[in-house]
Amino acid sequence: MTDDEAEAALRAAGFCGIEAEAGVIYARIAAQAPEFRAEATEAGWRLVLPWNVRPPAAAMDDWNSRMGSARMQVIAGEAALVLPWPEDLAQWAALAAEAEAHFIRWRRARRPAEGM
Repeated sequence: MTDDEAEAALRAAGFCGIEAEAGVIYARIAAQAPEFRAEATEAGWRLVLPWNVRPPAAAMDDWNSRMGSARMQVIAGEAALVLPWPEDLAQWAALAAEAEAHFIRWRRARRPAEGM
């Protein structure tokens, strides 16, 4: 899939805030949602939703044991939901919304230590 085809697929699926820059496409599942990116890799396209929180190891293990190819990873010290480009982008939207809820809960759990 070319960059233009990927961008068109995201638009057709109803994502918003779509911008392409240096081979990466940025988008949001909804206007108020955090930004995710679509990246072309040697293995194909992947979708990545980063979040500035370090998830508990047990929570990451639980997610990864239940969610198949939608992996919770730590990238550059932050949590990220990573999924190979799915056939149905609605799957990505649902997973991203669920992951966002976990990210927020993990961030709030750190308030006593970080004063947020």
